[in-house]
Amino acid sequence: MRRLAVLATAAALAAAGCGGDDDAAPAPAKAPSARLVDFSKDPPYVNTLDIDPATGDFLLTTNRGFWRIASDGSKVTQIKGTITAQGKTDTVGTFLEIRSNGPDELLGSGHPDSQGKLPNFLGLLRSTDGGKTWTAVSRLADADLHKIVLAHNRLYAFDAVLSAMLISGDGGKTFTEEFTPRGLMIDFDVDPANPQRIVASTETELFRTEDGGKSWRPLARADGIRLAWPEPQSLYRADKDGTVKVSSDGGLRWRDVGRVDGEPYELRATGPKALFAALSDGSILETTDGGATWRDRFRP
Repeated sequence: MRRLAVLATAAALAAAGCGGDDDAAPAPAKAPSARLVDFSKDPPYVNTLDIDPATGDFLLTTNRGFWRIASDGSKVTQIKGTITAQGKTDTVGTFLEIRSNGPDELLGSGHPDSQGKLPNFLGLLRSTDGGKTWTAVSRLADADLHKIVLAHNRLYAFDAVLSAMLISGDGGKTFTEEFTPRGLMIDFDVDPANPQRIVASTETELFRTEDGGKSWRPLARADGIRLAWPEPQSLYRADKDGTVKVSSDGGLRWRDVGRVDGEPYELRATGPKALFAALSDGSILETTDGGATWRDRFRP
């Protein structure tokens, strides 16, 4: 019964859209750009930030599509992919989660751009040409994976249809399922030293599991927490207000380290102190000192 209820709720959601003068007035905040996102629609605006290991290009998916952005920010190319399954083909890209798994190889999940041709939930997808074409791997029509993490020779994913953490040891062909705390998980990451320890966030709260999702404990309350865990003693989070924090004990205690100018939607770590952050409009910022300072890498 719970599965049926969750399926019905998820289907309804997908149908709706899956040194100066002290008295001087502060400069107005720069309005977010609508070049890569559609702010007239409900969030999330940005789904994924990843990096092509072959070129260093940024791979960004938003509610307007899938974008390849040159590593120096000089060029933006929209990738218009197609998905073929059950003898039918449709375009895909507007509602897409991706994770790089090597040069030109991507894992993904999402929804077809049209309704009626293919199932609304596409399950786990794979592309071997950088997102131009996709094939279904598993759970077609049954799963909507909002985040995919590759760690410990496993594939971890949060399925919004089941409200469950899925873990696969065979590349996504089969999964174990463990229910998550009430509420839609907006992000999670896995301890680099412990495949059973996962930290995950809803829109308002942070949780941790020590047993691969069988049980969860609350850690902190904050809005819109985004996560990156490059090494065991460095778990980073960026809150909705732009505050950046780090934890050395897996999320039990936190210290402020810096701030980004805008609302962070994705964190992507490339080293113990090296991270990229994608803001709500698709801007990409970089830190090389553990979040203390940030510089622009791309502005739409």
